Amino acid sequence: MVQTKNSNRRPIALITGASRGIGRGIALSLAQSGYDLIITGRTIAEGSAVNPATGRPLVGSLEETAQQARSNGSSVGIVVADVLDLNDVIPSFHRCLEISQGRIDLLVNNAIYVGPGNDVRFADTDPDDIVRRSNGNLIAPLLFTQGFLQHALANPVNPTTSLRATILNITSDAGKRTPERMAGNGGWSLMYAATKAGFHRIADMLAHEYGHEGIRCLNINPGLVATERVLETGTNLEWIARSGVAPEIIGRAVVQLLNDSLVGNGAYVHAQEYLREALGELEFERLLSTSRMNGQSL
Repeated sequence: MVQTKNSNRRPIALITGASRGIGRGIALSLAQSGYDLIITGRTIAEGSAVNPATGRPLVGSLEETAQQARSNGSSVGIVVADVLDLNDVIPSFHRCLEISQGRIDLLVNNAIYVGPGNDVRFADTDPDDIVRRSNGNLIAPLLFTQGFLQHALANPVNPTTSLRATILNITSDAGKRTPERMAGNGGWSLMYAATKAGFHRIADMLAHEYGHEGIRCLNINPGLVATERVLETGTNLEWIARSGVAPEIIGRAVVQLLNDSLVGNGAYVHAQEYLREALGELEFERLLSTSRMNGQSL
């Protein structure tokens, strides 16, 4: 676990895109493991989000995530932020820092742009979507991470871990490989792949540039996850819904990773494979079974 300057104070984690899905799963797992939280996203209140793929209401909100985390004893601050509003990226981080009273120990970069166009081949892609996806998936996280890094380099070094702070980037297979199928037929778009590939390089480069100054940064590939949006979308994403794990499984993997000093700085970690190996087959399958019984995946 990330240690803080004051041993009597709980560590503080900042999770972007925590209204639902993987961000929410990570936030709740961190709350259960002893972190206070600052969570960001666009959806403040329940019932105000819409699934862009279907036009139907989408469950999940910052208020709901905060309520669940507080029930686990966490102090939770909420900051409204939109990855497409580049003028607000740095100000939104400063709002987070103000809520934390000047100390954040862990950044989880999870938020991305979610909108139409990810099932379209490049020649047919709307030029505005090229800009939106580049801004939301790469430029905004870069700016936000830079703000956090400038803050974190002033954190005192923990004498046990030799760390000042940790950055976890939620990446994707799309940033590493070519899909078996075309976009629109089960594959992802060039723009998603290109932006995730750029995002994917942040972790190892930060480890290279700042590892010696106490900054730990990891890439975490969650694999297939049955998020609220996936489940609500229906037929088009049914293969993910049936094969994916509940977001809480990714949260559990994050907690495990934070306490695992054997994972090298700048590493790429497949969350599900890592957790299966760390816990053992029986315990991992028990977690999967429990999450399915809780109705969080098919």
